[in-house]
Amino acid sequence: MITGYNTDVKHDGKVFHVQTEDKGIANPIIETLIYVGGGQIIASKQYNYVNLVVGGKCDDRAVSELLESQHRRMMRWVSGGKYDPKGPPPFGHTIVSDRSFDEVVLEFIRSQEGSDPIELVLEEVHPLPGQPAAFKILVRKETSNAPASGAQIAITLTSSAGKSAKLLAAAAGADGRLAGKVNLPAGASGVLLFEARHGGQVASIEVPVASS
Repeated sequence: MITGYNTDVKHDGKVFHVQTEDKGIANPIIETLIYVGGGQIIASKQYNYVNLVVGGKCDDRAVSELLESQHRRMMRWVSGGKYDPKGPPPFGHTIVSDRSFDEVVLEFIRSQEGSDPIELVLEEVHPLPGQPAAFKILVRKETSNAPASGAQIAITLTSSAGKSAKLLAAAAGADGRLAGKVNLPAGASGVLLFEARHGGQVASIEVPVASS
């Protein structure tokens, strides 16, 4: 497993924490989480490099390059306003491109796979045990920012004891958004998992739930 990155990015008066880590060969995923404020996770991004493992091309250098590229890309997206409450600025607001060579390579790999990864943005969530937890979710295409219309969304509560209970299964609207409430049992503690699926792509965010 490769050591990951943790970086604070200041943007529009806020401090965003960007954390990227490698899950290891047994679970070949590079995951980036973006935190803001008091530790609230607002977005996540996963890249599965199983193709490197299967092809016998997975070594520390290859994984490190993918990990660093993804981390720097997410930092640029934060500083560029992609996760602002009002949404990202319109395409073409700047004519200067800062894409690095390894980012171009990563785009090429994805194009060869014939997929456009999705990302899940948690715009609002208030997980309080014993109360309905309100949430607002946006699922969109990573490259184009286009909404992932009709994305399938599941919300699961995994207790500290390891027991899981599915709280909701629904589809996002044409705008890639879903809002609602799920009931959390009194005294619940563990992790609330938000998972989105669209066109074979998967994105997820975990939000801790602490018993009061």
